[in-house]
Amino acid sequence: MNTIETGLHDIILLLPSMEHLIQLLDVLVWPSVVLFVIFVFRGSLQELFSFIEKIKYKDFEVSFHNRLKKIPEEVGFDLENLPEGDVRFVKLLEASPSAAVMEAWIDIESAARKKVQELAPTKTTFRNILQRPVLYLEHIGALTPSTAKALRELQALRNDVAHTRDRELSKEDALSYISISAAMLKKIESITDLPKIKLTALTTLIFELNSLIDSGKFKHVTIDDVYAVIRDKRIIPFLDELTNGHGTIGFFQGDGPYSSFVDYYHDRMEQMHNAYSGNHRRKWGVENFGLCLLLAWTNELVQQGSGWYPSD
Repeated sequence: MNTIETGLHDIILLLPSMEHLIQLLDVLVWPSVVLFVIFVFRGSLQELFSFIEKIKYKDFEVSFHNRLKKIPEEVGFDLENLPEGDVRFVKLLEASPSAAVMEAWIDIESAARKKVQELAPTKTTFRNILQRPVLYLEHIGALTPSTAKALRELQALRNDVAHTRDRELSKEDALSYISISAAMLKKIESITDLPKIKLTALTTLIFELNSLIDSGKFKHVTIDDVYAVIRDKRIIPFLDELTNGHGTIGFFQGDGPYSSFVDYYHDRMEQMHNAYSGNHRRKWGVENFGLCLLLAWTNELVQQGSGWYPSD
């Protein structure tokens, strides 16, 4: 075999190895390119990641602020006369607004735990009562739905802060949180007895119906409309749809402590309908607006005594 033939033979033998080499290069080329880009532009990438993180935290701050400012309005607090909170928060706000928020929620839980220890029965089927004192007070009806909702939102805001401890809130938002928490604290401390019969749900409905009537937006709801939803046993869903999920009506739905109230309320209103339908003008002086009839009949249930206990 001459030299040329030998060379061709060697090249032919190398072809499979070259194919493997090309495959290997194909596997390595993109990681290499990525590493090269990271190395060359590492400074710019750090700035980009930092910028993205700032945007993300700014979104959190805006969300925290917007959610917080809704609470006083929902509970009915006077924004100009909220308490300032304990004096110890003055120094804590300077050191860490986020830590001040965490401490404010601890005060709420401590007050709730103290109230539970003071008033709760020695035997209860509610599990971990001292680990979940705020939830227990809500469960047995010691808190109005609007107060319970506000406390849940304060707890959710506190949890969000706990997961972003590497960044600080503004002092203004932290101070607002502390003030609202102090007002909620007073509500908890003002509890003198745990309710034995649940009237809170009925009085909350009265408050909500009164608000809907006062708005003047629901004059189109007739007495016949109300009779229809009473017969269909869907008063609460109807009111929730009517208000587009706003207000406290939606609170009665779901699996919370008021879940059994809906059935109770529908049954009692059906009994009222069977006994009094057609006599609304003579007995209650209502003849124009359906929501006024609902208000009158709900008030009648309060006068009769609710006879309903929260779900255990």
